[in-house]
Amino acid sequence: MESWIYTGVSDKHDLLLYVCRLLAAAGSKVLMVDGTERQIYRYSIGQADKSLPITEYYGFDVACGFFSAESLKQYMMERETPLKHYDYVIYDLEKMTFLGEEEWALANGIFWVSTFERFAVERSVEWFKLLFSKYPGLEGISMGMIFIRYVESLIEEQYIKTVVDRLPVKWDEHAVKVPWDERNYSLQLENEHNRTLQIKPLSREYKKAIKLLTEKMSKKDSITTRSLLRSSARRRAWANS
Repeated sequence: MESWIYTGVSDKHDLLLYVCRLLAAAGSKVLMVDGTERQIYRYSIGQADKSLPITEYYGFDVACGFFSAESLKQYMMERETPLKHYDYVIYDLEKMTFLGEEEWALANGIFWVSTFERFAVERSVEWFKLLFSKYPGLEGISMGMIFIRYVESLIEEQYIKTVVDRLPVKWDEHAVKVPWDERNYSLQLENEHNRTLQIKPLSREYKKAIKLLTEKMSKKDSITTRSLLRSSARRRAWANS
């Protein structure tokens, strides 16, 4: 089992759902864990029965309504399905208390996801300072950057990196960029209201970001992930009811 942490105050659930879909399309068993403050995933996946906090969605599972990783583990053990049953456990993390120091330290990869908005950047810096105060042993961890809703502007990427470089983190020097596109936002709204996960209408650059993240996590080559993306895009969308 591999665990991956995507953190930051910016909304990233649509990006992660697409990545999960590609990993599942490759035959992997995937669990997407909602560690957001607003429990946003249940609104996207159409969680029909809130008494069943693990919902299957487009070939992967989504865990909603848990207050910590420990409560999730306990739930899974009670049902004799430990987390190691999955090939990938992916956390969308906003709640600082959701993961313990050990989960952070043992993660196979960590990404900070942010827009260029000043609130998102500075709030994330504050968040990480509190995290390192709580878990000083995490200082020096390696982390990748993902910029969502990316637009060309006078605010340079290097400036953002300068702000976060004050943190005791080993940053990946190559950030993943997901350019802002009205089509992508429109599709996100359609997917949420229709409880679907369409890929085909996404912009080429958005698909490129999904493909790149899938490659980083799965270690699959570009040809394989491109094929997975195309086959997933061709499949008829269905709604969870």
